[in-house]
Amino acid sequence: MPSFLEHVENALGRAFASIRGHDEKLFTKTQGFDNHPKPTITVSSPECGDSTSKLQIQHTPLGENRFPELSWEPSTPAEGETLQPEIAQYLVIVEDPDAPLPSPIVHGIYYGISPNKTQLTPKDFTAAPEFDNALHDGFRYGLNRMKSVWGGPKPVLGHGPHRYMFQVVGLSSGVEGGKLSKIAARAELERAVDGKVVAWGTWIGTYERKVV
Repeated sequence: MPSFLEHVENALGRAFASIRGHDEKLFTKTQGFDNHPKPTITVSSPECGDSTSKLQIQHTPLGENRFPELSWEPSTPAEGETLQPEIAQYLVIVEDPDAPLPSPIVHGIYYGISPNKTQLTPKDFTAAPEFDNALHDGFRYGLNRMKSVWGGPKPVLGHGPHRYMFQVVGLSSGVEGGKLSKIAARAELERAVDGKVVAWGTWIGTYERKVV
């Protein structure tokens, strides 16, 4: 049986249900992407299915809070099209543009990903103890709203389905270099990728919480 607080949260969620869709404030809509307005990386989730598939409870804090498997592949230019610069590094950022807030919620940021790596699995999110924000495969995580490696979906009860944008960005060079904070925030990475974006793509997962 739902608790009193869950009923209150549900009522607030229903009241603010129309406040959503801050897509224009997503990471891939910022200045660094002006020369690359269209996605050229195909992103999928072998675990969840096609884009707009539902995330499961194991991907949320209500379950195992596990990152869903993600894979990607840069598209091959058609005959006559210009070859894109070689990707030197990937960055992945996950945002919820449907939260009833002024800007999307950041659920995860991962940078310094090798150009030879085109898949993320739960084992990649094991912390490397010798570094403050390094993960199993050598890349790093940035600051999310939950101040954790991965903060899974937990939308407001009654607010309707939320979209979680898993954005994969190919860069012509790395974003490190001593100018980032120990655990970099989105705003820092937004500045760091300016002039380095060569390709990007998005896979969308959805999740909704209802009073049962």
